[in-house]
Amino acid sequence: MSEMEAREAAGKVPAVPERLLALQKNDAGSEAFEVRRWWQRLTLSPQELKAFTNAPPWPKGVRARLRRCASPEAAMLTEGFRHLWQGLPDVPQAHRDERLQQWACIALVLAELRQETPNATLGSRLGREKNGTGKPCMSELRFQQLLDCRSPEELVQRLRRALALIDKRDVSVVHLADNIALWWREYRGRPYAEPSKRLGFVWANDYFGELSRYQRENA
Repeated sequence: MSEMEAREAAGKVPAVPERLLALQKNDAGSEAFEVRRWWQRLTLSPQELKAFTNAPPWPKGVRARLRRCASPEAAMLTEGFRHLWQGLPDVPQAHRDERLQQWACIALVLAELRQETPNATLGSRLGREKNGTGKPCMSELRFQQLLDCRSPEELVQRLRRALALIDKRDVSVVHLADNIALWWREYRGRPYAEPSKRLGFVWANDYFGELSRYQRENA
């Protein structure tokens, strides 16, 4: 039995596969599995981490250095990124540079997340009602700005701000990494033919679905 299968049997990871459009599936050795394990070792306390793996956490300063990085290029030079990169499955050399940039962005954003909820999507979390105000955690204007990101630096900056609005918690590490990988796919001119698999639709469907749910309840 693999580590992933053992954790599923113990109820430590979601038994239902998470919706992925750009990352490899949730198997041991896949991108999805490796990025969650990396985040757990980066973020969780030794006591919390024991529920998922016997591997030790990375030193506290590893996450702090990633959070201080202002660009994907700076992130690539950190110990935290090296741990992530070395755990990922190999890809052809022709895609290495693009993959480095993509995963550097993922590392920068995930380093901000303090607590995760498996299967919880970013769009639905941003659309959730804020403290009984009848308004979403992220305004529709800011949400539109997030949809309109035109560069990796802008994407990282806006996602960091988005996480700050939701107290940097209650989002799936895997979903968030998949969102960033999907953004990169589209940024490089490889969008899915099906509109429902494009990032704008994914985020908007989750955000406005959550928004309409509590608006109906409050009507």
